[in-house]
Amino acid sequence: MKDESMWVEKYRPKRVAEVVGNERAKAAFVDWLRGSHWRKRGALLYGPPGVGKTTLVHAAASEYKLQIIEMNASDTRTEKSIDRIASPAVSFMALDRFSTNTEGSLLFLDEVDGIFGREDRGGIGAIVKIFRKESKKRENRKEIQGPQIPVVLAANDPDHRKLRPLRKVCQFIEFRVVDANLITALLKNICLKEQISVESGALERITQNCRGDVRSAIADLQALCGGSRVLRLEDTGRLSARNRTLLINETLKGIFSSKSPKETKTFLDNTILDYDELSLRVNDNLPLRYKDPVELSVAYDFLSKADIFRGRVGTENWKFLKYFYNLLAQATTVNPQSFRPFEFISFPTKVSTLFWTRGKRTTLDTICAKIGKRCHVSKRTAKFDFIPFVRAILKEQKSSPIGRWLQLDSSEVEFLRKMDQL
Repeated sequence: MKDESMWVEKYRPKRVAEVVGNERAKAAFVDWLRGSHWRKRGALLYGPPGVGKTTLVHAAASEYKLQIIEMNASDTRTEKSIDRIASPAVSFMALDRFSTNTEGSLLFLDEVDGIFGREDRGGIGAIVKIFRKESKKRENRKEIQGPQIPVVLAANDPDHRKLRPLRKVCQFIEFRVVDANLITALLKNICLKEQISVESGALERITQNCRGDVRSAIADLQALCGGSRVLRLEDTGRLSARNRTLLINETLKGIFSSKSPKETKTFLDNTILDYDELSLRVNDNLPLRYKDPVELSVAYDFLSKADIFRGRVGTENWKFLKYFYNLLAQATTVNPQSFRPFEFISFPTKVSTLFWTRGKRTTLDTICAKIGKRCHVSKRTAKFDFIPFVRAILKEQKSSPIGRWLQLDSSEVEFLRKMDQL
């Protein structure tokens, strides 16, 4: 009988060691879970979609025989709804450990960064109360009683202001996009188990398209195979560009907050920005990143050298691209310890200026075309011989009929009056 199960579920890791990538995050989570840390603080796993946050929780639960009580926090936003489910779950030791083969329970709240908006009525506060619940002792004294089971939260973006209270009650564990080589190796292993013959370069194309999202890579592999036992390179042409690639601000935050050039390069390899736009964005944000003038000068020196190699890359000398990335990574990690969150300039100043200038050039070209048609001259003659006089007349006589005679609309008349500001 043909197996039509989803490969994402079929090959979901059952043990922590089977989760691909993020070794540091995995070690931190296991240390938190197997020690006594969970009695005092929760664990908040954060990072882009598809990098293994939820997978790790389920794998750990399977390996350590824990029953998961799962809530999607973006669906249960209010204090009342969260308290109704979470409070009983963390207040008592699970009874099923005495009647089943489990060693206890684990409360998992996914997508906690979805608790925003007008419908949010104390949702974050309800989560904080899980860790600060008071219990009365015999002497009528109160003490803080932590949760009786581990509490794990997951988020894509932990920097939203509404999540700040969670930093006091949770250990934040960062997940990064998974290395491309690890994803390709995983896909090769799946193909071996499914007895699929793969043409050279096909799996690398899938990996490149998924942008570090393991879940998407597996789903794409299954979709492209479509029951066939052969995967050709030409089949990958059906892959569409990912909308879930790293967002612009997420890319900037990643490359500026990395602890080393190697970590920065992970974000550079998975960004949606092209090389020139990336350089412009880094250029605009360097003064916000480095307040020390010496650090800023060193960063700009690296950026200028990166720009040189970008020029050498051109459109075909890709062997120089690694030097461009390495220098760009060094520019953003001059002093990793000095990083503080800041508001990024997400649209390049130079690009914005060029767009604005292009808009004015288009307006001027339209005016010159109208003058040329009316006066039977070329647009060039209209620009250099007629525009200066028309502009002078309009500045002196706001109600001059010349604008109507030239068939200029009100915005074009106003444009000519203010041309000296260009």
